[in-house]
Amino acid sequence: MLKRIGAMAAIVVLLGFVVAALVFSFIDAPWAGQALAASLFCAIVVPVFIYVMLLVAKVLRGRGADKKDGKKEE
Repeated sequence: MLKRIGAMAAIVVLLGFVVAALVFSFIDAPWAGQALAASLFCAIVVPVFIYVMLLVAKVLRGRGADKKDGKKEE
């Protein structure tokens, strides 16, 4: 249940970045270009960062499990 809520929250945040980029692309203000670049950067970097965190967690998850009795299972 917690994973499902987290996934929905991540989707909402990523859609927020995309909608913000769309809005900033139509705004004619001096700061809109920087805000557009920031939202596009976040829309690309945040999913990559989440993927890297999940990959590291997957690698580290079973790291100490097979060393209970000092033998390594093959």
